[in-house]
Amino acid sequence: MTNDEILDLLKEAFQVAAPEQAAAVDSLTMESMLGEFGVSSIIALEMAGYIEEKLEIQFPDDELDQISSIKSFVKLIQKHTKALV
Repeated sequence: MTNDEILDLLKEAFQVAAPEQAAAVDSLTMESMLGEFGVSSIIALEMAGYIEEKLEIQFPDDELDQISSIKSFVKLIQKHTKALV
């Protein structure tokens, strides 16, 4: 997956996990910090769950704890999707 494809997937996950903040989705960039958009750890976990289901992968909890930005989320997804290839 390309960074743009992953970013689109994260935007989709954000809309599902935080529908009340869906208007902010177009502002998400690779440099965005999750806290800037009111993404709590619960919302981040919901986003991760959505992505796990869509991509049929599993993220270890200790790696999810380190997610603080869109870029760190992208790197995590890349790491686990490369393992599938």
